[in-house]
Amino acid sequence: MLLSPGSTRWPHLIDDAAVFQAMLDVEVGWLRVQARLGLVTEDDVAVVLAHADATDFDLAPVDAAVEAGGNPVIPMLAALRSSIGTDTPAATAVHRGLTSQDVLDSALMLLAHRSLEIVIDRLGAAAHATARLADTHRDTLLVARTLSQPALPTTFGAKAAGWLTALDGARAEASAAARALPVQCGGAAGTLAAIDALAPGRAHEAADLLAEELGLAPAGRPWHTDRGPVTRLGDVLVRTADALGKIAGDIVLMSRPELGELSEPAAEGRGGSSTLPQKRNPVLSILVRSAAIVAPHLGAALHSAAALAADERPDGAWHAEWRPLAGLLGSVPVAAAQLAVVLDGLEVHADAMRRNVDAAGPALVAERLLRVVPTLPDGDELGPKLRSALRAGAGRDEVWALLRTALPTDAAPDGVPDAAIDDLLSPAAYLGVADALVDRALEGHATTGQGGRP
Repeated sequence: MLLSPGSTRWPHLIDDAAVFQAMLDVEVGWLRVQARLGLVTEDDVAVVLAHADATDFDLAPVDAAVEAGGNPVIPMLAALRSSIGTDTPAATAVHRGLTSQDVLDSALMLLAHRSLEIVIDRLGAAAHATARLADTHRDTLLVARTLSQPALPTTFGAKAAGWLTALDGARAEASAAARALPVQCGGAAGTLAAIDALAPGRAHEAADLLAEELGLAPAGRPWHTDRGPVTRLGDVLVRTADALGKIAGDIVLMSRPELGELSEPAAEGRGGSSTLPQKRNPVLSILVRSAAIVAPHLGAALHSAAALAADERPDGAWHAEWRPLAGLLGSVPVAAAQLAVVLDGLEVHADAMRRNVDAAGPALVAERLLRVVPTLPDGDELGPKLRSALRAGAGRDEVWALLRTALPTDAAPDGVPDAAIDDLLSPAAYLGVADALVDRALEGHATTGQGGRP
């Protein structure tokens, strides 16, 4: 945990105890299926259930024994059967018909469901906070930057609306992924042979019953070497990390003192430096970025493993999934929670945003000026002069004077030419459909609770 800042938010989400408990849950679920098929009694189920609490087990010897079998299911079963009583009917019924991969894959899907529930909840909180920012700051002028340089005027509301759409899209994908997490039930080679022997003609029914007992989706068929469920889960978590990382990156950049447009919410002890007492680091956004940087590589590892899943049971490729999947399941919920905290209390410095807009000068509306100039009376001569002035960083007064030469006083009475020039140079008059984009994002968010995707 020392090297995973924020993991204390949910310290047992994906640790050894959580994995062990999830495996026990699968075994109990399978006993219940057997009871529904008439293969064991409810008393047998009750016996196993009474011994299926991970907190009652010493996990140290289990951990030590994992290497011998290559996976944690084997020592888990030994510990469970020993706790129940090895020669009892209940102990005999535990796990029969299944294989280790059935149990661990299903257990990981259970853990994934719990992880996604947190992701969905925290993305919702982040989105609601962002919706408030978008609405509140729909008229707050901001420099839009492309390739790191000032480009055009926009509003902070429009920027936040972009964040909102991304968060709502990620939440919708995570919700769909949570509903689709499948059970694994195939037996030793994916043919359900042992299950069919136990309950002739009811093997598929048994697999579906296990999904029902565990609250997972029916798989249709075993996926021992078709690792689509894992890679799709990984892809959703990576895309979520992408959305979180982009927003966090914007906040980090905009909180630089030379811009001073945003600040993370202040909290006792947060954002300090070990040597520089004056610093207020955007530490939560930095941690979110760190998760987003790592996530694609974890997802890539899942795809590499999927491509190498040989024969009917993988020889190492399955094992290679565990650590990257655990990394995603543990880090993305934390990142979503951290960003939700940031967005809920984000300090928006509208005065600094306006200062930076003014500092960009007429170049910020260069696109508009160069489009309008050819229509002015002396546009043909003015165009080259204007381009040269903008390249040289001319200020508002100089550009105003250039434009004034193309608008003689008699072009319109009562000072209208001056007002027209003021309008041409006004960043607030060249915002496109920024306000409408805010409305769209807010409408989508309000209508579905998640918003639409671009």
